[in-house]
Amino acid sequence: MEDDNEEEKDNTYYGKPLKCPYCGSEEIEPIGDTYVCMRCGSVLEEEIIDLRPERREFSPENSLMRRFLPTSPLTNIQPVKLYIQGDKSITRVMPKDARTRNTLYAMSILNEIASRLHLPRTTKDTVMEYFRRLSMKRAIRRERVPAIVAALVYLASRITGVPRHLDRIAKVSGVKKKDISKAYKMIRSELKLTVPIPDAEKFVISFGRELGLSGETISKAIEIIREAKKKGVSIGRDPAGIAAAALYIACRLMGEKKTQKKVAEIAGVTEVTVRNRYREIIKLLNLDISG
Repeated sequence: MEDDNEEEKDNTYYGKPLKCPYCGSEEIEPIGDTYVCMRCGSVLEEEIIDLRPERREFSPENSLMRRFLPTSPLTNIQPVKLYIQGDKSITRVMPKDARTRNTLYAMSILNEIASRLHLPRTTKDTVMEYFRRLSMKRAIRRERVPAIVAALVYLASRITGVPRHLDRIAKVSGVKKKDISKAYKMIRSELKLTVPIPDAEKFVISFGRELGLSGETISKAIEIIREAKKKGVSIGRDPAGIAAAALYIACRLMGEKKTQKKVAEIAGVTEVTVRNRYREIIKLLNLDISG
């Protein structure tokens, strides 16, 4: 069910199979907006950029315009008249209309959150596109912008296939969970959005990177989740907890020292959740975890 919502990616480039630059393997699989080597576990790319030369020709005037034209919702702010505020010694230049000021404010908040959560460009673009749509439908008070941006990060990360846990977003953004939840409900109601159920494999990649785990350990955790799915573990009920448990198991198997407390903290779940899912998976897969 979850796989049906995902957009299929071709793991070839110019008709040739993608190769891992680290181990040379062609076992490259797309998971969300990332490409992962299933042999060594390296996360290869968050965005595939088309590097082919552009065939169209432009006049010098058009070329100059295209250099500065906005290419995404992150930079798609219409030019506005600027007004000088303050005296000669202290001057500030700000857009006149509140909507543009809020958009600039939202962008600054998003950039800070995105850098700490390692969000890809597609997710950031989605956040700003939904912020623009919301701004067109209703007035947004400046004090509500942080909660709305945090809620949009939570929503957009799922839509673009790189889910981030609510607790983690709240901690990074400094916005209370109840305020994010309230803004989230308002956004879904206003924009009539359907949010897909996140896949545990996508959580594994984001959690694994934040934990500083090796590619081999991340790849092992993905294998564990896939085996658990085959054995009937219900992934959809608690994808973050399953991902955290799989990562903890993989750490034990691969000899990387990470405590349940640390894994739970990054995943935004309790240690009890990690422990319960851990026991469930090792029993189901008959894994021997020694030491």
